[in-house]
Amino acid sequence: MIRKFIVSFLCVVFIAGVIFSGFLFLYFAIPSQQAMSSISLPSTVEDSEETENASTEEEQNSEDIYVADVHQSLTLRDGPSSDSDEIASLTPMTHLRLIEFVEDTDYALVEVQTGEYESYRGYVNNEYITRLGESTIRVGTEE
Repeated sequence: MIRKFIVSFLCVVFIAGVIFSGFLFLYFAIPSQQAMSSISLPSTVEDSEETENASTEEEQNSEDIYVADVHQSLTLRDGPSSDSDEIASLTPMTHLRLIEFVEDTDYALVEVQTGEYESYRGYVNNEYITRLGESTIRVGTEE
């Protein structure tokens, strides 16, 4: 009777060990959801020529991008004058695509690229815009 009990007990311990080692294997072999989400793979393989063209295009476009270099707001107007009607008040660091500098004035024609007024066109005082990537004069400083 005791012999049967010992054999049964050893069988139970063996089976429990196999099950436990299976769980350990699964736990350490399969990556967690957090680990899976941190892995980023490209969705497509791009041709190197297409990549070069895209980066050249981005470089050309970034040359025309300026930021609103102001403490509080930059006024977007419907004409190149401080007397022109206000279209919007742009927040600091709003991205603007330069269309042209207006001759004989301190104004530039721009298209808003970010924020609440995205795609609006108008005129801003060019003393308060800075090319993207260059150091800003007014943002983050108190005068």
